[in-house]
Amino acid sequence: EMAASLDYLFAYDASTGLVPDWCYSSVQDSWLDEQANADFLKRHNPWALRDMAERLLEAANRGLWDCSDQARLERLRDIVLNAEGCIETGAFRPTADR
Repeated sequence: EMAASLDYLFAYDASTGLVPDWCYSSVQDSWLDEQANADFLKRHNPWALRDMAERLLEAANRGLWDCSDQARLERLRDIVLNAEGCIETGAFRPTADR
């Protein structure tokens, strides 16, 4: 649901141009940079973690998100690579408690 919500935000912004930059920054701060949330996503759904980081990078690349903070963008790239590693190696733990 988190990844879907970001996709909806992105699509709305792509079609209207009305989403302020702070929305994208807040998603990254709260969902991807907050360690407990990132760990949860990495453990339960690394695909969603990767997809959200990629979507934020796409927003920056397409000019929807004016993110001049290179350290922030580098963290997103690191998240993508780390999540890809988890997916490829099977280092995540799918759970039966969903």
